[in-house]
Amino acid sequence: MPACGGAIIAPLWVITAAHCFLRFKDASSWIVMAGKHDLDNSNESFQQLVGVSKIVSHQGYSMRTKEFDVALLKLREPLQYNQYVRPIEIWMRPLHPPMRCSITGWGSTRENGPRVNLLQEVNVTLMPLDNCTHFYKGRIQPSMLCAGESEGGVDACQGDSGGPLSCYTGERYQLGGLVSWGVGCGRVHKPGVYTKLQDHADWIANAMTRVLSCGKAETPPCRLGSLPATLSDVGGEVRAGGVTEACPYSWPWQVSLQSEGRHYCSGTLINRRWVLAAHHCNAKMGDMVVLGVHDLRFMASQSVPVDEVFEQAQDSSFPPNNDLSLIRLGEPARSGDSVFPVCLPDDDIEVDDSWTCVTTGWGQTKTLEKVSPHSLHQARVSLVNLTACRSIWGEDLIKDTHLCTHPAAAVSCMGDAGAPLVCQKHGLYFLFGVVTWGSRHCDLIKPAVFTSIADVRLWIKDTTEDV
Repeated sequence: MPACGGAIIAPLWVITAAHCFLRFKDASSWIVMAGKHDLDNSNESFQQLVGVSKIVSHQGYSMRTKEFDVALLKLREPLQYNQYVRPIEIWMRPLHPPMRCSITGWGSTRENGPRVNLLQEVNVTLMPLDNCTHFYKGRIQPSMLCAGESEGGVDACQGDSGGPLSCYTGERYQLGGLVSWGVGCGRVHKPGVYTKLQDHADWIANAMTRVLSCGKAETPPCRLGSLPATLSDVGGEVRAGGVTEACPYSWPWQVSLQSEGRHYCSGTLINRRWVLAAHHCNAKMGDMVVLGVHDLRFMASQSVPVDEVFEQAQDSSFPPNNDLSLIRLGEPARSGDSVFPVCLPDDDIEVDDSWTCVTTGWGQTKTLEKVSPHSLHQARVSLVNLTACRSIWGEDLIKDTHLCTHPAAAVSCMGDAGAPLVCQKHGLYFLFGVVTWGSRHCDLIKPAVFTSIADVRLWIKDTTEDV
């Protein structure tokens, strides 16, 4: 039987109550069951059972006052999002009584009663803190929420600890609190008390952020071919080899730029507040930056509006010397396993054949027969030196501010505008280029052309620090 409830907030993270781990503190003793409904049915095809690798309880949790009753579970392997398993965002706006929210769990349906096998749901009313403080004689802290009815009757109960208090925004549910404590179940003038999660948002973000500041995914790349992508002529049509679907969240800096819910370009997270994108994508205020997404058909970890777009001065040359924009996010990204920035190369770092380079993106072309346009796909790509690139494209088209790769990385082959070129050495990935142009049709010979990042490091630094 379940010991506590919890809520998924990232592929590798579940949030729950700290008091669940007073007796059993060893992470290996715990299992997370996701996508579960009927505890008696061990054959539910959509359930996911994952071990816990680490328990991170809030260092301020007090058994006496019940303050800071929050903990994070880091999973041994990422959960796979689908229609049964999805994350929930934390509610960050004011929660005004008498707002109605929902609690869910497998706890008892009456005080001292047996636990149940089917997931239960009940709606509760948020209560003014003053009322709750009166009922509990001053034990309620500002970082707590109370919910229930003054006359009793609806409440969380034994076995529901750590479970979610989910509140509806008008569009989707967000996580307002966690089941923490109370007196009995559904008693008169004894509402349920919940940990108010928006007060712990910084602690959650910091606990999930690794020591490294960039360039390393918690989920390592897999299904990535050992050889660079190839193109071949099959019956008069070009086909790509070596392009595969990425493992979810193995490229946590990749973001989807969306307008009216539709993906139109990729971008790359370079720190918590900034995304680097292609200028020709024409990102604008009001568009959404969708972070921590693998399959575009399913909900992402975070969606943040574009606050402002910054561009370098453009000249009249074609192609332009640069094709880059900096996008400032409306709020900082919450770093975690599915959302993490890539590293930027220093001015004196040059990419060459000693690096392993990869491009990633969404979309579909005739070249990609077996790759879903909705799922992030990946390919190793080989570099083409500028001399060889100029010999094919022409001296005037290829600037010193460009990088060239095998043609398979072109938008017409891979299907995604603004796709990044990331290269790895010593265990870290660096962003070296953003795809800018190439052959209109996937071409066996003409290299893909990227705008080089190293040449604009000063502009990136000045813009992101000054604004």
